Amino acid sequence: MNPPKGYYRQLLANDFPMVRIAFTHTPIYGCTRVDPTNALNVLDNSPDPHAKFYSDGLRNGTLVTIVENGQEYVYKNNGELYFTSN
Repeated sequence: MNPPKGYYRQLLANDFPMVRIAFTHTPIYGCTRVDPTNALNVLDNSPDPHAKFYSDGLRNGTLVTIVENGQEYVYKNNGELYFTSN
C-alpha cells in the first residue's frame, strides 16, 4: 500500500524539514539532489509502516531526496514575475 501524497513530510518534519522526496521518473526543476543517508537513518528508525515505502524507494533508485533551490533571482512587481538570467 502506497502512502498518501506528501506523507514523507510528516516523517522527516522534525529532523529535515527542507528535504523533499521525489520520484525519479518525474522531471523536477529548481531543485538539487542531496545525499539520502540522513533521511534513510530517520526512515529506518521510524515505527511508521509507510517509512519502509520511502526507504525502499531511496535504496532502489525510484525515489531521490532533493532540496528546493533559492529564489534569489526572482523579482515581483504589480503581480508580475521578472526573472534574471544569472
